[in-house]
Amino acid sequence: MIEYPLVTPDELARDAWAAMSRDDGAEALRLWDALREHSPERPDGYVWAVQVLWRSGRFDEAEALALAGFARFPAHPDLVVQHAWIASARKDWPEAVRRWALVRDHAPERIEGYLRGARALWQSGRSDEAESVAAAGLAREPENMDLVAESAWAATVRQDWPKALLRWMLVHETQPERLDARIGAARALRMAGRLDDAEALLTASLADHPDNADLLIEHVWLGVARRDWPTAAARFAHARQTAQDPARVEANLRWIADRLSSAPAPQPAPAAPAEAGAEEISASALMLSFESLGERCDFGAVQRHFGVEPLGLLRFAWSRFESLIAALEDRFAAVGTAEDTGFEQYRDETILRMKKYGLIFHTFVEGMHDQPADRREAFYQQQRRRLTFLKDKLVADLDDPQKIYVYATNEAASNAHVRRLFAALRSYGRNSLLYVRPATDNRPVGTVEAFEDGLYVGYFPGLNDFIAGNSPPLELWRGLCLQTYRLARAGSSDAAFLKNLI
Repeated sequence: MIEYPLVTPDELARDAWAAMSRDDGAEALRLWDALREHSPERPDGYVWAVQVLWRSGRFDEAEALALAGFARFPAHPDLVVQHAWIASARKDWPEAVRRWALVRDHAPERIEGYLRGARALWQSGRSDEAESVAAAGLAREPENMDLVAESAWAATVRQDWPKALLRWMLVHETQPERLDARIGAARALRMAGRLDDAEALLTASLADHPDNADLLIEHVWLGVARRDWPTAAARFAHARQTAQDPARVEANLRWIADRLSSAPAPQPAPAAPAEAGAEEISASALMLSFESLGERCDFGAVQRHFGVEPLGLLRFAWSRFESLIAALEDRFAAVGTAEDTGFEQYRDETILRMKKYGLIFHTFVEGMHDQPADRREAFYQQQRRRLTFLKDKLVADLDDPQKIYVYATNEAASNAHVRRLFAALRSYGRNSLLYVRPATDNRPVGTVEAFEDGLYVGYFPGLNDFIAGNSPPLELWRGLCLQTYRLARAGSSDAAFLKNLI
């Protein structure tokens, strides 16, 4: 070795890796070439030189070198993977489909064969096959959110919005920092007609990433979905000025630009109907008008039955009355902190316990206690991030009231309890509360009373026994929500008449 008279092949490889780590592609390629020349029996001289070439956009050279490598090392797993990457980097999706299938055949343990194979399939319009490949990968790595995201993309391409929404929400709840999940979930919410939820998610995301082109584009489309052309126009102008990639904004919103340029002057909105409170509402929209505060998971299960999966800190939690009051008074400050979050095992599920408030949360993840320590720690960090995101969302929603909060209990059933919780909610803003407690002889099951403006009390048979395999009384819950919704729309006209019931 003239240039490296005293350097061993391992030292050459070490120096090449160091050059790659500092993104010095030219130096890395020179070193891999030297290794290949002087140690042709080593496959790494081919494998990683191929990677340097395709990452530099030198696809033809990468192809030629990969074929030379295969002549010496047929079906070498790392070389098969790099060969597949060339096709994906070129966006030659049919060829990428074929090559990633070879990765799965020759190296079924390599998760990128499933992950990138699923992407190549849905990019080719083969969304059903993409879901099958992603599912096969998830059978190997059940908690791999990248694979869930690829299956969400497949559902998005197929415009199967219910499935897309469920999958994007799973990714978003598990990894709330992921922008692709925020954008995908917002788009699915918009296409499902849940415009207020999409608005809330986009507003929170834009606060963190105000110049992200994809978030700004989706924000404009949301204005269009509302048929609110002045808002859409203002958002479009803002996106043009703010986005890091304004060309992307122009390319994706060309139709809107044309529509805005030819739109007639806005006309005054028609007068609202005299009996707006009498308008009916779909079951799914009704369920999204409410958010659970506990005491247990009953209302979360009811929402799921009616086809909605809203984000909510206490939707699947155990929040006893005093625990909830303490958390509300403290603005849930301890929720999600490392020092306050305990991880316990209930049957085979890992559950979360807030030490300060006594709140308990489901994770619906089983078997984690049997995983290696590093996987458990990664899971714990993920769950704390998720709690922090949901806590911040709940506090923000309480500060800016939009929904009716629901609390159902068997024990804290007195009027003093009702008023105490309502006062805790009203300390944030003009929040509304449906407080559900066991029926009495004078207050039969299914009754809802308006105690005062924003405070409603409903009556039910009691909390559900999930351990016994029972289901909450779904239609009863729908009726309680519908009565409360109508009372809330009607305002406080009945409050004076009912005041003597307290």
